[in-house]
Amino acid sequence: MTTRTLAPGAGAAIGRRPVPWSRLAWVTLRQRRGLLIGGGALLGVFAVYMVVMAVIQHNAYAAVAACHPAAALKCQQVNNSFYRSYWGGGAGPVIAGGGAQTVSSLLFAIPVLLGAFAGAPLLARELESGTFRFAWTQGAGRTRWALSTLVLPALLLVAATGAFTGIFYWYFWPFLADNQVSEMLPLAFALLGVAFAAWTLLAYSLAAFLGTLFRRTLPAMAVTLVGYVVLAMATALAIRPHYATPVTVRGWNNTSAWIMSQWVKAPDGQVLSQSAVNSLSQHAPPSVQNSSSPDAFTTWLTQHGYTLWQSVQPDSRFWQFQLTEGAWLLVVSSLLIAATVWLVRRRGA
Repeated sequence: MTTRTLAPGAGAAIGRRPVPWSRLAWVTLRQRRGLLIGGGALLGVFAVYMVVMAVIQHNAYAAVAACHPAAALKCQQVNNSFYRSYWGGGAGPVIAGGGAQTVSSLLFAIPVLLGAFAGAPLLARELESGTFRFAWTQGAGRTRWALSTLVLPALLLVAATGAFTGIFYWYFWPFLADNQVSEMLPLAFALLGVAFAAWTLLAYSLAAFLGTLFRRTLPAMAVTLVGYVVLAMATALAIRPHYATPVTVRGWNNTSAWIMSQWVKAPDGQVLSQSAVNSLSQHAPPSVQNSSSPDAFTTWLTQHGYTLWQSVQPDSRFWQFQLTEGAWLLVVSSLLIAATVWLVRRRGA
């Protein structure tokens, strides 16, 4: 029988090596595969529809672009038929019945749905069930566990929504090509460029933070929905218009810009109130009041010495506005993720 000699301190607990990041990432993917598959399916359904409709719309728009001169009555009829069929519903094919305007409106719900369903349960479910304790005792640690759980799904969401934006742009392009719809309008702006992915990341980060704060999934999802809607509306109405000083232009035909306001000046230079403009409209000749042309009244005003003015954000500022909005959304999302990790570190075992 031999006696083993123990070195001093050998009986002390040997520190466990941290679990490699690659293994943590694999575990995160395994645990969240249901959410990832569900989010992919949601984007996939819209993506397939838009790819099919993009092919149909591009073929239909080719006839509009090929018709010359564009001001001819025949070309105007072809153009109007295209927009009735594919932009706002109308009498087009059944698959296009909703129109691009309706599809765009529906897509505004995608970021908050993806963010709430993917972000809220991430840590809240672990905290509710108590399974977080097991992860902390397996060499993951609180910070590493929180970061691996939060960051990898966030990167996948940004990549997926970024690719989805490319498909949407292809689908939406015919309506932008002839400046009938401005990409600066709230209807399109949040779905193009980097904004769609940035808003999805914000919803995800907010849901994850609230899930960790409340330690409950459903309350976190509900508050995320309300908070997201309030912030998105405040951004479109009060924040985004101030990314740059609007440009004042003469005329009311700036369809390739986001119109902030418009007004009429009398021949003496005085700005008319809306009631004064309405009074002019009521006293215009019957040929103007009964005209089928939407520009009849403004043309009559111009002929009588009135000038029309607009305050606009031109389409040339699209990427300036996109990068500005994407930057502050990224900062807010990063702060929310950092705050979530801080809450996890303070969480008692």
